[in-house]
Amino acid sequence: MSSQRLQKKRIVTELLRSLSPAELADKLRALPSRDVINPLFSCLCHPDELVRWRAVTGFGIVVPAITERDPEEGRVIMRRFIWMLNDESGGIGWGAPEAMAEVMAASQLLADEYLHMLVSYTLDDGPELHQHGNFLEHEILQEGVLWGICRVAPLYPEQVLALGVADKCGGYFSSERSGIRALTCRLSGLLALSRYRRQLDELTADSAAVRLYEDGLLRDYRVADLAEQAVRAIDRHQDASKPGGSDATGSPPRQ
Repeated sequence: MSSQRLQKKRIVTELLRSLSPAELADKLRALPSRDVINPLFSCLCHPDELVRWRAVTGFGIVVPAITERDPEEGRVIMRRFIWMLNDESGGIGWGAPEAMAEVMAASQLLADEYLHMLVSYTLDDGPELHQHGNFLEHEILQEGVLWGICRVAPLYPEQVLALGVADKCGGYFSSERSGIRALTCRLSGLLALSRYRRQLDELTADSAAVRLYEDGLLRDYRVADLAEQAVRAIDRHQDASKPGGSDATGSPPRQ
C-alpha cells in the first residue's frame, strides 16, 4: 500500500474511531469521495468493533451523496458489496450486508434496485427455472443480513414483506447464535409477524446477551428483551387492527 493510500486510511479510521455520528457525517462529506470509499471498505474488517460499525454508518453517508451526483457510481459500489458476498470473490464479505442496508436506508433509488438482493440472502435457491435466493450459510453473515433487513424494514415494510422475508424467519429463531435470535425477534416486531408469536413467547425466557449497533452506538440487550419488545409491538398492532382501533404507528399488515 502506498504511503498516500495508507495516510488516507489512517485519516478515515481516526474519524470513525473518534467522532460522533453527527460529526462524522460533516467530516466525511467534506472529503473527496474517492479518498473515503476504499478506506471504508478496509474498515469493515477493522479489529475495533465500533470502527467496523462506524464504517457501515460511513457508507450510509457517502454512497447516497455519490448516487445523487452519479447514480451509476453508486450502483458500482452496491455491486462491489454483492461481489464480496459471492463465493467466487474468495472473501467472506464481512460488513457488506449491513453497509448495503445503511446505504439503502438513505437512498430510495438504490433501495428500489437492490433491496431484493439483501432479502435474497435469506432465501433458498428454489426451482432451477425460478431461482431467486442466495442463502448465506455463514452465521455471522446471516446476522449481518438480519441487521440489515431490520435497518430497512421500518422504511420499506411493504417491499420487504413482498419479497418473502416473513416466510423465512422461522428457522432463525432456533439458531445457536444469540445475535441471530435477537435480530429475528426485532424483525418480527418491526413487521408485526404474529405468526411467530409462539417462538417469541418462548424466547422471552432467553437470557443470552447480545450487543447491537443502533444510532451510532453499541447497546447491550438480552435476547429476552428483544422478544418482549416484539410481543408488545405485535399486540399493539393487533389492538389497532380491531374494529374501532387506531393504528397510529403505520405498522405493516399483520403476517
